[in-house]
Amino acid sequence: MKEKIITISFVIYIFLFGIFGIIIKDEKISFSERRQLTTFPEYKMESDYIKNVDKYFLDHFPFRENFRSIKASFNYNILNMYDNNGIYIKDNYIFKSEYPTDEKSINNFIEKTNKIKSLLTEDNKTYLMIVPDKNYYLEDKNFLQIDYNYLYNSLNKLDMTKIDLRNTLNLYDYYETDTHFKQQNLDKVVFEMSKAMDFSYQEIDYKENIYNNFYGVYYGRSAIKRKPEKLIYLENNTIDSCYVNYLENTNFHEVYNKNKLNSLDSYEVYLDGASSFIEIYNYNNNSNKELVIFRDSFASSLTPLLINYYSKITLIDNRYISSENFLNYIEFNNQDILFMYSTLVINNSGTLKG
Repeated sequence: MKEKIITISFVIYIFLFGIFGIIIKDEKISFSERRQLTTFPEYKMESDYIKNVDKYFLDHFPFRENFRSIKASFNYNILNMYDNNGIYIKDNYIFKSEYPTDEKSINNFIEKTNKIKSLLTEDNKTYLMIVPDKNYYLEDKNFLQIDYNYLYNSLNKLDMTKIDLRNTLNLYDYYETDTHFKQQNLDKVVFEMSKAMDFSYQEIDYKENIYNNFYGVYYGRSAIKRKPEKLIYLENNTIDSCYVNYLENTNFHEVYNKNKLNSLDSYEVYLDGASSFIEIYNYNNNSNKELVIFRDSFASSLTPLLINYYSKITLIDNRYISSENFLNYIEFNNQDILFMYSTLVINNSGTLKG
């Protein structure tokens, strides 16, 4: 009798899930995972059709988010696992392992940086500032990390002034659920830059704008329900009066795109998110001093804090534009040149174009 009840319960369970799968409307986007969900594929006589159908059902499984959360909680809290699908949580911070150290990638970064450096003139002053990813500040023998000492020592092959932020930043300067650092904590980075670069540090007043519903890139991957974080972006009259040119978004000319706060990635409020080539004109600065930043996404939140010191700042993200193309938009003369990348990009430099 007991076996019969179990069998009937199982059949009812499967039947109800089938019904729920039919009546529940398909979501187009998973906000927690920051991605578009698979749509039901058009029938074609090809080998991938069944795989695509399988992906569709996995993406639209009834109560999928709830089951992901239950599984993650079980792994972390019951099984006491250190990670769940490569995601590690400690002291409310979420980390993703970037192990192992990719020596070929580091050498590739050096080669590509030297290629760009060869395009510069003798009047360009060059600087290298590497942002340690927040894994650097996690002291836990159970968490595998890249060899940061090897990475930084390897970059000494690049002949330019180094700005080392390892002792300037700490874990609390980063978001708990995201890879990036917090803009409101970066004044000390500007101070370190001023000591190496030719500008005088100033204490600048900013207005703090607070967005209370920020979920970082690791939030969805962790599948653990938690309260959102605060994202703060800083403004003043100089920032507000800047004129900005974006290569891709030609109709937008501001430093902060506040419409992006409600997008899949709220961090894109800074400099409109991913953009290959940006020019920022500060007409309140008459020094004619210019800065060019070769960068990844970490520069998006830092750059607004540098605007006061320059008449013009140009940002080039060579994950999206090659040297052959960005030379169509810039002429190098006597600008300061800053190569600013995170250790995440250097250990995965295949994302950079030549």
